[in-house]
Amino acid sequence: RHPSAKELRSTQLSPLPLTDDLDFLRRVTLDTVGLIPTLDEIKAYQSDKSSNKRSKVIDRLLNDSRWADHWVPFWQDILAENPNIVKPNLNNTGAFRWWIHESFLDNKPVDRFVSDLIRMGGDKYVGPAGFGMATQNDVPMAAKAHILGGAFMGVQMKCARCHDSPFQSVLQEDLFNLAAMLERKPIKVPASSIVPLDKLSGRNSLVKVSLKPDEKIDPVWPFDDFSDSPLPGSLIRDPNDPREALAAHMTSPTNSRFAKAIANWAWKRYFGKGLIEPAIDWENADISHPDLLAFLAQELVGNSYDIKYLCRLILNSHTYQREVLRKSGTQAAGLFAGHSRRRMSAEQILDTLHLATDRDIDSEELNMDQ
Repeated sequence: RHPSAKELRSTQLSPLPLTDDLDFLRRVTLDTVGLIPTLDEIKAYQSDKSSNKRSKVIDRLLNDSRWADHWVPFWQDILAENPNIVKPNLNNTGAFRWWIHESFLDNKPVDRFVSDLIRMGGDKYVGPAGFGMATQNDVPMAAKAHILGGAFMGVQMKCARCHDSPFQSVLQEDLFNLAAMLERKPIKVPASSIVPLDKLSGRNSLVKVSLKPDEKIDPVWPFDDFSDSPLPGSLIRDPNDPREALAAHMTSPTNSRFAKAIANWAWKRYFGKGLIEPAIDWENADISHPDLLAFLAQELVGNSYDIKYLCRLILNSHTYQREVLRKSGTQAAGLFAGHSRRRMSAEQILDTLHLATDRDIDSEELNMDQ
């Protein structure tokens, strides 16, 4: 029985039945490779009379190279990567885009994907080092720390850029600790990153400033409370490299936040809504299905952080294959008693139009601006 059934039973709501075969084929093809099924794929599916035909389709789609294509814009959005291939100096690189694509084409374990992202090794015009590019920013690595915190730990650190967060228990020092780890050295907080105290005087402000301009912040991990046990030293390849330490702390199996964050993104991708919302800020959020989220996270860790394994598990579930709810925003939708209607993404619409009209997307060769 799927773990999400527990919450349905507690409310006496009945799950909707499975959707029909053609609706399922369209849904799963759009969700995995970003396109509607071709006529040949429809015919092959309809001619298959086996009892496990849906599982076979899921396996075929997960092994399709278009699976990697479809993940690229998803992670570009999460990582705040501006998809402009000809202007890599504007906080984006074409090479970084292809590194994301190659990672999913190779089905790189997601803990290694994130570790490589944090290490930002190599030339910035070649691969993951492109993640570190930023412009018009007094502390670029603070911006990257903010992205990493929300994406992989559900910690919203936007407010901590200039002061202690008034709505989360995140201190400005926490953000700059991570920034210093990414810089691989202690850093000084620039005056431009501190809210001037004279702007807070004379009123009862929620904004608190605990750092001073030019205060030195050390590269240390600030979130020990996220770990169930101390981080084994053997997980850090180079104990003298703060980036290595950050990658190990963030992706370690002892940090349950990481696996749950990845599981939540996968769920959100296929249902339009995460088990925790907002996905980048968990502090004041409710978990709709805590047992389910813990189960998915454990399965991810237990299967070597294989994102395909996790997605296969979700796509094969009764929950994913249910009929569409007629009304969204209801209790049944919140408990995933059926599928809520979702809009196609811009990429899905464009690619599907080209597929349906049998027209290729032609573009001239683009050169890197270096």
